[in-house]
Amino acid sequence: MLFSFFAASQVFAASNKVEQTDSLIQKWLAIEQQRNAMINDWHQQEPLLKQRLILLKQEQAQLELNLSTDSENDGEVEKKRAQLLKSQNSMESDQTLLEKSLVDYFQVIAEIQPQLPPPLFNAWQKKLSAAEFISADTTQKLNTLLELLEQLNDFEQRISHAETALMLPTEQGEKEIMVRQLYIGLAQAWYVSLDGTIVGRGIPEASGWRWQSDNSVDGEVVLNAIAMIERRSEAQFLQLPISLTLNETVANK
Repeated sequence: MLFSFFAASQVFAASNKVEQTDSLIQKWLAIEQQRNAMINDWHQQEPLLKQRLILLKQEQAQLELNLSTDSENDGEVEKKRAQLLKSQNSMESDQTLLEKSLVDYFQVIAEIQPQLPPPLFNAWQKKLSAAEFISADTTQKLNTLLELLEQLNDFEQRISHAETALMLPTEQGEKEIMVRQLYIGLAQAWYVSLDGTIVGRGIPEASGWRWQSDNSVDGEVVLNAIAMIERRSEAQFLQLPISLTLNETVANK
């Protein structure tokens, strides 16, 4: 597609804010690989450990029964008890480490979520507020974390669009206006009202996205770009005002 992802990646590399986001994504991708390895290991070890624990408990019960009838088994019973305690402690230690890691990662998730493009913010919020997640066990929460990171990486690498209502200034005062939005990655977005008369851009901030009027935005170009994404029109070169640093410039798309 001529409306290329390569050009978008060049734009993001030039922005300090996006460089920080890209660095975070790379760290998260490394975490994802580690988490995948941990998941696979946990899936393999968890049933074995649980089965072993059941067998050890059964054996302990049997040994305690034998103890009541034969005092000569004292040493063997204590030995098995020690083995059982060691297995329990090891499993509890692994579980504690994983749970602590998840707390740290979800704290980062909470810090970055308000700065995400609204469609991605809403997708994350849907998962994080679901009853299934709130009551989920450690393994399920780990899977959710990986899904969130995959969504983040996917959104950062593509061009996407959405339709929503924004509170925008008009000649009659601030009104709720239905708009179509065009996103390039995580930090560039434009909007145009359905009738094409109101245009502007989105600016990511720590507390959320701010939408402001910008007459340098060509509403027809934004709508044409969305039409190309939806495959309702042929691919072509378009121009959009891209923010490379703190200054505004125009980049060929």
